[in-house]
Amino acid sequence: MRALIRRLLFTALLCGLAATGYAEERAPAFVIKGLDRAAAENVRLHLGDLNPAAPGPSGRLERQLRDALDAGLQPFGWYESTFRVETRSGKTVLRVDPGPRIGWIEADIRIDPAARALPEIDALLKTTPFAPGTPLSHAAYDELREDLLQACRRAGFLHPRYRRAELRIDPIRREAQAVLDLAPGPRSRIGDIRLSGSQLDASRLLRLAPFRSGDWFDAAALMRFEQRLRDTGYFRELAIRIDETEADRADIDILAADVTETRYDVGAGFSTDSELRLRFGRHSPLLNSRGDALSIDVEASGTQQSLESTWRIPHSDPLDDVFEVTAGLQGKDIADTESLTATAGVAHAMRIFSDWSFRYGLSAELERYRVGSETQKDVAYLMPAVSLSRAAIAPGLDPGRGSRIWSSVDLSDSAVGAPADFVRWRGGGALLRASEDDLFRLLLRAELGAIWTNAFNEVPASLRFYAGGDQSIRGYDYQTLAPRDVNGKIIGGKYLAVGSVEVSRRVRPAWRVAAFVDGGGAFTEDSDDLYQSAGIGLRWRSPIGQIRFDIAMPISDQDKGSIKLHVSVEPPL
Repeated sequence: MRALIRRLLFTALLCGLAATGYAEERAPAFVIKGLDRAAAENVRLHLGDLNPAAPGPSGRLERQLRDALDAGLQPFGWYESTFRVETRSGKTVLRVDPGPRIGWIEADIRIDPAARALPEIDALLKTTPFAPGTPLSHAAYDELREDLLQACRRAGFLHPRYRRAELRIDPIRREAQAVLDLAPGPRSRIGDIRLSGSQLDASRLLRLAPFRSGDWFDAAALMRFEQRLRDTGYFRELAIRIDETEADRADIDILAADVTETRYDVGAGFSTDSELRLRFGRHSPLLNSRGDALSIDVEASGTQQSLESTWRIPHSDPLDDVFEVTAGLQGKDIADTESLTATAGVAHAMRIFSDWSFRYGLSAELERYRVGSETQKDVAYLMPAVSLSRAAIAPGLDPGRGSRIWSSVDLSDSAVGAPADFVRWRGGGALLRASEDDLFRLLLRAELGAIWTNAFNEVPASLRFYAGGDQSIRGYDYQTLAPRDVNGKIIGGKYLAVGSVEVSRRVRPAWRVAAFVDGGGAFTEDSDDLYQSAGIGLRWRSPIGQIRFDIAMPISDQDKGSIKLHVSVEPPL
C-alpha cells in the first residue's frame, strides 16, 4: 500500500513539474500598438504562439514577425509596414507603423452579354468596392468574385467559370487592380418537373410552382416553390434535386415522404371570469390524393362550449384556393343569455392581391336561445357571409413585430327563414411594434361592430355584441358589458367598440413585464355606456409559445367589475 502511495505522489510531482515547465515556455502575449482593431486581430492570428523569449538563431524572430505582419496587413492594403519590439513593465510590445496604403484603380471586369444584362449582375457591378482611390481589400475582391459566380448560378447559368481572375498589385505605384473575365456558360431552362414518393396528384401539387417547364431556371423561384410545398403540411420529408440532363436543361425532381401522423393540439387558459378554458384540436393534413384535410376543434369552459369541424378541399391551389365544408355546435350560458346553435355551411377561401385572404360562403343556422327577460325562441335560417383579412407577422413563437386586420359581413332576410332582416359587420385590427433592441414593445388592438336591422329584438343571441373578458375589456366578467332591458337583464348590443393599449419591457431574456389599458363597450342608441380598465402582466416566452399572466381591475363603474386574473397561452397577435 505504501509503495502504491509513493508511486502516486511521484507521478503527481512529475505532472506538476511538467505543467510548470509548460507555463514557463508559453509565449507571453504581444501587445500590438499602432493598428486598428481589425488589422491588429488579423496580425495576432498570424503571430500564433510566437514567443519572443524563445532561444533561436539570430534574426529568426525578426523574420517571423515580418512574415506575420505581411500576412496580417497586406489583405488590408498595407504592404510597407515597419515595426519594432519593446519591453515595458514585463510586457512585450509590438509597435507597428503600417505605412502608406495601396488604393484601387479602375477595375477591368468583363462578362459575356447574356449574363451582363441580368439585373442582379448589373446591381453588383454598379456597387463594386473598387472605386479608384479607396483602400485595397483582399476580402472585397474575393467577395465580389464569388458573388458574381453565385448570381450567375441563381439565374440558370449553372456552370460559370473565370477565364481570368487576378488581383494585380503594384507596390511601387501603390496601386491595385481587380481583373475579372467571367464566362457564364449556357443558360439552363427548366425541363421536366417530377414528383415521387407521395400519394398526391402531381398535377395539382405542381400548381404551387411559380414556373413551368421551358422557363429559365431561377434559384429564387425554386426556393419559393420548396417553401410553399412545406407550407402545405403534406410532407414529413421533402427534398428537391436538380438533374442536369443536358447542358442547357435542368429537370426538377421532388423527393417527398407524406405525413402519416395526425396532429393533436392542446391548449388551456384561466381567468376569474370564465374560469378554466380547455382547447383540443385534431388535424389530419392529408386524407387522399386530392390533398383534402380535416380539422376538428373543441373548446370548453364553465360558460361556453363549442365543437367545430372543417373539411378543406383544394381547388386550383392547396394553399391559396380551397373549398371548406364546416359543421359545428356551440352552447353558452353567460349572465342572462342562454344559447345553443348548430351550424353547417360551405365556403370558398382564396388569396387575393398577393397577401389578402378573401372568403365567402353560405351557412344554415339553427338556434335556440333566451335573452334577458324574453321567452325562449327557436330560429332556423340561411346566412350568407363574406370576409377579408390580412396578417403580416414576424416568424417565431414570440414575434416582436406584426399586424393583423380583418373585416366580415353576415346578413340574412326573412325570405330565407331569418326572424328579421339584418346586416351584421365586424372589423378589427392589431399592431405590434418593438424598439430596435426589442427592449420595449407596443401592442395596439381595436374591434368594431354594427348591426343594421329594424327589429333588433328578433336578432338571434349568437349575433349580438357583448364586451368584457380577457379578449375584450379585462377587469370585467366575460360578455357582461352590454345594454340591459327594463328588468336589468343583459340583452346584448347593436354596436361594439373596444380597444386596448399595452406596453411591455423585457426584464429577462424570456420574461417581459406589461402594463395595459382597455376600454369600450357594447351599446345601442339608448345605451352608450363605455367602460375602462387597467392592469399589469407578465409575458413568458416558453418553449410552446407566449404565456400571458394578467391582473386587471375596472376603472369606471367598479360595481360591474372586480380584480381579475387572466392566464392564457397564445401569440400576441
